[in-house]
Amino acid sequence: MQNLSDHELYGKRILHVCSPVRWKGKTFEFHKDSNWKVLWDTVLMLPMCHHYILIPENNSMDDGHEAYKMDNVTLIPFTYPQSVLSNRSEFDAQRLKRIFSGREKVFYRPSEYIYLETSSVDIDFVFCHQPEILSNVLWALLTLRYGMNNTDGIVFFHWVDCPASAPAGLFPPTFFRHMEAVDLSTRAFVHGPASLEYWKDNWKNGRAHVIDMNDTIKNKLSYMPLAANQLPKKDNDLWARGGKPIAFNHRWHSTTGRDILPEYMEGLPPEYVVYCTDHTIKKPQSGQSPVGDRFKYAYDEYFGRPQEKSYELYSDYLKNCYASIGIIKGYGTWNLSVQDPIQLGTPTLIYDTPMMRDVLGSEYPFYFKTKEEFQKKIQNLPEKFEYELKDFKSEFQTNLMSAMLESRNHTKFHDQEGMFGGPWLYFMSQGLTYKKDLLYQTHPSLVDGQGSNSWETIRRWVKQWGIKDDPNSPFTKLSIPDDAVEAHRRLDDYINNDTHEVPVSQFENGVKEHSEFHRQIRKDKRVSDLSEFFS
Repeated sequence: MQNLSDHELYGKRILHVCSPVRWKGKTFEFHKDSNWKVLWDTVLMLPMCHHYILIPENNSMDDGHEAYKMDNVTLIPFTYPQSVLSNRSEFDAQRLKRIFSGREKVFYRPSEYIYLETSSVDIDFVFCHQPEILSNVLWALLTLRYGMNNTDGIVFFHWVDCPASAPAGLFPPTFFRHMEAVDLSTRAFVHGPASLEYWKDNWKNGRAHVIDMNDTIKNKLSYMPLAANQLPKKDNDLWARGGKPIAFNHRWHSTTGRDILPEYMEGLPPEYVVYCTDHTIKKPQSGQSPVGDRFKYAYDEYFGRPQEKSYELYSDYLKNCYASIGIIKGYGTWNLSVQDPIQLGTPTLIYDTPMMRDVLGSEYPFYFKTKEEFQKKIQNLPEKFEYELKDFKSEFQTNLMSAMLESRNHTKFHDQEGMFGGPWLYFMSQGLTYKKDLLYQTHPSLVDGQGSNSWETIRRWVKQWGIKDDPNSPFTKLSIPDDAVEAHRRLDDYINNDTHEVPVSQFENGVKEHSEFHRQIRKDKRVSDLSEFFS
């Protein structure tokens, strides 16, 4: 196991902006969407960093979620609009500024709160899952005098605006904001090659643009292929049906094949029955295909019980089905649900699209294009099926690490010590660690309520000599390791330099902590051990 503190990205601080596109009534269910999966995967991939996550208020995420227990995670309840389109254009910059100016408390745990401000925290990266608002976020930080040139943006595209993704239209305004986000970012992530093909559609048929898919844009793009969650492989005998049950573990919607599935099933023997995981199949609405006895809700006998949504029940359902079906003929950039039955050894018949070939590979044996192909294959499946899915998690992690290590934030050399680089090293040698305390010595008149770009420069200057920023602390917390040879050398140079603009003699009365800040810290009961999350 690698020591966390030895990692090149140790101590980086990340602000995550999610895309809260799912809600029920007035309650957000953001954690049930795939963009949260990507966000949370990045958190688990980067245990050496501290993560500030803007989560929507009025959400249904359980208070026992792992995010509330991890020392390197600070959850920040935030304002998001309940509109798919508004989420792509609106961002409450004023509230973000209130939070990071210490004027609004942050409930990072139920009934527990802290105050964050630019004099006590830093943001090295913005991970934005709604790319269209990246500029809003960066400008908010700039307004706080956080220093835009010190904060790198990384964006994740979960949706691509193109003619196929109506209601975006032919020249959607958000498409241009897509390009703006790529331009502002260090790296832009899309699911796979199918996403790029959708993007290219915006330039087809001689359409005139103020921008094109140039090398600058292409060189910033990278892939974030998503791996499905690992399901229990043991059969718990929770779900069993006779005949040849077929799994349909997708939303019961026109985009997933709801309208054409009855036609594809027509003519098959009656033992082939489709069991759907979406309970809305029980309530066909106007315009939906009639389902009849050929289609059933998979969890009828479990409806209303806690185990209805359990991984064990879902896993048994997929393992005990004869086959599974995936029919996404239209727009789509990735799919997680088709991977679930395959990983459990259940053959899955897939409508053949470029996107599905990105997910499963061209060598996958059960693609179909017509009703005839579908019925022939489903009636001639092998008794035993095994297919190895690609290691998407490792691929995504490699791409993410590369993006961060190649960023300006990480590679830029800060060669200007300024007036306070040496003094900061000295204060650390005297036992001060928090950025708030360090600034209390050097900027006593500015440390409360006002920001300064120079503070970020000082932090970056000292860090490049081996200074560590503790990711387990929600506040920037710096220290000099014993083996930081260069930091100790520069400390000695400063101590022995009587001509320095801010000599050591200026602090002959000693250094002292920021008392109000430490009163807050004493309320914080976090445990500081993240080693179990790193592998």
